[in-house]
Amino acid sequence: MTTIPVEVNNSTWHQVTTWFSSQASWFGADGEAGVFHLLFQHIWISLVSLVLTCAIGIPLATALTRWRRGGLVVTSVANGARSIPIVGVMLFLVVGPVSDGTHAAVIALVIFAIPPVLTNTFTGIREVDREATGAAVGMGMTRLQVMRSVELPLAIPLIATGVRLAAVQIWATATIAAIIGSGGLGELVTHGYSLQDYGEVYGGVVVIAVTAIALDSLMR
Repeated sequence: MTTIPVEVNNSTWHQVTTWFSSQASWFGADGEAGVFHLLFQHIWISLVSLVLTCAIGIPLATALTRWRRGGLVVTSVANGARSIPIVGVMLFLVVGPVSDGTHAAVIALVIFAIPPVLTNTFTGIREVDREATGAAVGMGMTRLQVMRSVELPLAIPLIATGVRLAAVQIWATATIAAIIGSGGLGELVTHGYSLQDYGEVYGGVVVIAVTAIALDSLMR
């Protein structure tokens, strides 16, 4: 009896198409998380990071507008945060003071995302027409009322731009956090690479890119 050898197609293109067409890739199987489960993790990490970023950055920028040297502080903080190696911060946190990968990722993402929120909020409030604030003071408003009712509403377009930039940065950078066990879509790349499964690697890259573009479009 003659056995006919079966040719196995291990090309990268074949791996990619097989991965995309497999139900297990999207819904998970054999204890492995699928795209939808990892997407939920990614959304959760990104949302928590963005909320914390806004909760820190917007009030801080608001307070700094009342200080004569606030602009210098904002510039220094923004430039300093941008120069910090995000991967190094994640690794330092996860092996040091924070042992949980998700918590370490959130802290690092907040540090990374504060500059655009801080800068845009500060600039937006500082650029509010002084005549508008002067009129509000003339009507008897307190400083807090002027900030809440005049300056912040007029600064919303710039603040929203800063939040959008921070959201996209967080979403894209959260991918790297998979190396410290935080979960999320980056796990598709790290897991696929460890198994030399380039279908999963490229599939993960496509999913990450498409979701990032979709997020940026939705927030415009």
